[in-house]
Amino acid sequence: MNTTKDATSDEGAVLNLLCTPEGETWRLYARPTWMPVYLRRCFDQHYEAHSVLLDFEDLDRYMSKRGFPFDKRVNKFGDVELTARGEAAMELAVWLSKAFASGFRQEGDGALVVGAPGRAR
Repeated sequence: MNTTKDATSDEGAVLNLLCTPEGETWRLYARPTWMPVYLRRCFDQHYEAHSVLLDFEDLDRYMSKRGFPFDKRVNKFGDVELTARGEAAMELAVWLSKAFASGFRQEGDGALVVGAPGRAR
């Protein structure tokens, strides 16, 4: 598995995420396949990220404005599965990296924590 591949040269790129609600934030589980390096760094060794702030209405607007289709499925438990292919996968990765960046804060030991700024985790 090569997570350093450039999605623009790999039309077969697929980005698949399962987002589960945790209070006001989300826990993300990524399918361990293609992922840009800048996004891969936001996930742990198990391809999980927690305490992530997501706005799915913003995602809908973002992808629609750029003309990239993606699949969004919501189950009865409130989990959201996102899947995008090819160039749409790259756009989803960009949007997701912005969502991560809006919630990053520095811990006292220098470790990065994802979550609402100012909240103790």
